[in-house]
Amino acid sequence: MFLDRVLVPLCVVLVVGGGIGLGLGLLGAFAWWLDLFAHFRVQYAGALLLALLLAGLCRRGSLAAVAGLLLIAELALLAPYAVPEDRSSAGPPLRLAHLNLLTSNRQHDAVLAWIASSDAELVLLQEVDPRWAAVLATAPGYRVIASVPRNDNFGLAALLREGAAPELLASERLIFADLPALALRLRHDGRELALLSMHTLPPVSRAYAETRDAQLVGAARWAAAELEAGRAPVLLGDLNATPFSAGVAPLRSAGLRDSLLAGGLLSAGSWPDLPGPLRIAIDHCWHDPRMVTVARRVGPALGSDHRPLEVLLAWSK
Repeated sequence: MFLDRVLVPLCVVLVVGGGIGLGLGLLGAFAWWLDLFAHFRVQYAGALLLALLLAGLCRRGSLAAVAGLLLIAELALLAPYAVPEDRSSAGPPLRLAHLNLLTSNRQHDAVLAWIASSDAELVLLQEVDPRWAAVLATAPGYRVIASVPRNDNFGLAALLREGAAPELLASERLIFADLPALALRLRHDGRELALLSMHTLPPVSRAYAETRDAQLVGAARWAAAELEAGRAPVLLGDLNATPFSAGVAPLRSAGLRDSLLAGGLLSAGSWPDLPGPLRIAIDHCWHDPRMVTVARRVGPALGSDHRPLEVLLAWSK
C-alpha cells in the first residue's frame, strides 16, 4: 500500500516534471520563458534517475520504460560534458578568480581572505559599489587595476596580484547593451590574451532576457575581434545563463570553449547559495580554443548569493 499510495505517485510526478522540463528547454531559442527550463538539465537527469529506480522498486514496467527513455534523452544532452577534454598544456598556468560579490553583502573580511588564499594572478569582481570598491582597495597582496563602481548591481573591478607573472598591457571599459564590461589586455608566457569581465541582466522578463542576449552577442563580437587581432580571448562573468541556455550560443559561434568541457559539471553550480544539487552553473569562463582549462572549481560561501569561480588556464600543446 505504501508503494501504491506514495512511491508510485511520486514517480509519476518526477517523470512528468522531468519530461516537461526536457522538452520545453529544447525550445529556448523561440521564447525567453522557455529558455528558463533549459537551466536545470542536471536536476532533470537526477529526477528521472530517481524515477527509474522507484519504478523498478514498485515493479511498474511501463513507468520505468518512460523514465528510462527520457533519462537517455537527457543524458544525450549532457554527453558533451561527460568526457573531460584533454588538459595537456605547455607553459605555466594562468590562475584566474571571479566572484559576484552581491552589493548588499557585508562579509568583507571573508571576501578579502578568499582573495588572498586564492593566489590568483587576476581576480575579477562584480556588483561593486563604492563601498565594495573601498574594501577591495585594501586587499592584501593585490592592487586594483581597473574599477567601475556603480550604485546598482553592475559595478566591476579587477585586481592584480603583486609580483604576478602576467604583464598588464591595457585596460578598457566597454558598453554592451548600455551595461559596462571590463576588458584587459595581458601578456602571459610570451603571448597576448584579452580578458573580459561582464555581468548580464537576469532573464526574469522579456526585456531583461533580450538585454542579456544582446550583452552576450556583444561579448561574442568582442571575442571575434580579439581573435582577428591575434589575441586569445577569455570571458569570465556572471552570465545569468547555464551552458544549456540558448543565450550562450553566440559564444560558441565565436569559437570560444566552455571551461566546463574540462569536467566538473556536477559540482559547477554557483548560484544560488544553496546545497550543491540545488545550484546551477551561471558563473562562467569561456576561452580561446588555443588554451586549455587545467583546473576549475567553485569556491566557498562568502556571504553572496553566488559562489566564486577559480580557473587555471594554460596554452595548449
